[in-house]
Amino acid sequence: MKKKEENNQEKQENTNFQFIINAQYLKDLSFENPNAPDSLKQFEEKPEIKINVDINTKPLKDHGDGIYEVDLIIKATTSIKKKNLFLVEGIYSGIFTIKNVKDDILERMLLIECPKFLFPFLRSIISTSTREGGFPPLMITPIDFIALYESRKQKKN
Repeated sequence: MKKKEENNQEKQENTNFQFIINAQYLKDLSFENPNAPDSLKQFEEKPEIKINVDINTKPLKDHGDGIYEVDLIIKATTSIKKKNLFLVEGIYSGIFTIKNVKDDILERMLLIECPKFLFPFLRSIISTSTREGGFPPLMITPIDFIALYESRKQKKN
């Protein structure tokens, strides 16, 4: 009787939803101040800031079933009168275990929930990089990953 209960418990554990953050890390960081020291002068105008966000995902089959790498990519360019002050690009990645979910839920987990966990870390790294580059910290406002997901889905269709 005890073995039957153990087998049933194992089967239940194998079918329960699993979401685990296995690791997170800075994959790539680039900061450019191409016009220094002129770019560090006081300017009369407010700089134009462009921020692009992207997410890449891939299964890590060699790590096991249900294990995925998610890359959050943020590129920011700041310029005045079309002259670049600085460019910063960062890729912050995480390895996630996601098991026992339907494909449509898995896609949402990878493109919405996983980046939500990664964002604060990359935001901090970018902010520190711009400050160390001689500029005020670039504080990126929170990203609506649901809207980003929906936009990405519409572009595919």
